[in-house]
Amino acid sequence: MLKGIIFDMDGTLGDTLTLCIEAYRTTVCELTGRTPTAEEVVSYFGLSDRGVLGGLLNMNPDAPELPIDTFVRIYCERHDELAPTPFPGATELLKTLKMRGLKLALLTGKEYYTAEPTLKKYGMDGVFDLLLYGDPYYNAKADNLKRAMDAWQLRPEDIIYVGDAPSDIELCHSVGVPIINAAWSSHATADEAACLALAPEYRLNNFAELAPLLNTLTT
Repeated sequence: MLKGIIFDMDGTLGDTLTLCIEAYRTTVCELTGRTPTAEEVVSYFGLSDRGVLGGLLNMNPDAPELPIDTFVRIYCERHDELAPTPFPGATELLKTLKMRGLKLALLTGKEYYTAEPTLKKYGMDGVFDLLLYGDPYYNAKADNLKRAMDAWQLRPEDIIYVGDAPSDIELCHSVGVPIINAAWSSHATADEAACLALAPEYRLNNFAELAPLLNTLTT
């Protein structure tokens, strides 16, 4: 029986990938006059907010002059337009799981700069026991997954990860954690073949299917 559930954010709790991509594109355009392609932005995904922005601007992510404040401003300004609400039932599901005493963590490539505004907008702030953010220099999700297990003192089979990307499946399999492949976002079809080839333990096409599955796995 599962004791802990770890959630990705973008494409899993909300359809926020377009927001992320367009916020980076708008930021770079505002600062340089050049608008990067969506493909260029996505090529840096796996890194955190500062890592992606630094890559797009050819700057050190730790440089004091990195315009992270500009990016966060644009991200927040466009949130209502591009990702106004979470997937239907997502906030309620998280609160129900918490009330049942399950351990909950957010494991995302984002940093607090953008994760916290989205959590607040979606009414999810204060729900998670652990907030595990990305790193500007490498994809830290595997390390953070291990940190969650250590913090909770749980075995890989005692937890499950809910995430949308092929890389999420790979990282879970690398540490023996089962995964629910979230295939309910507007971007899911682009990764369908890659996700299926990696054989996730579960793949759901509709967010409404998640609550019944988690109920089965946690009782």
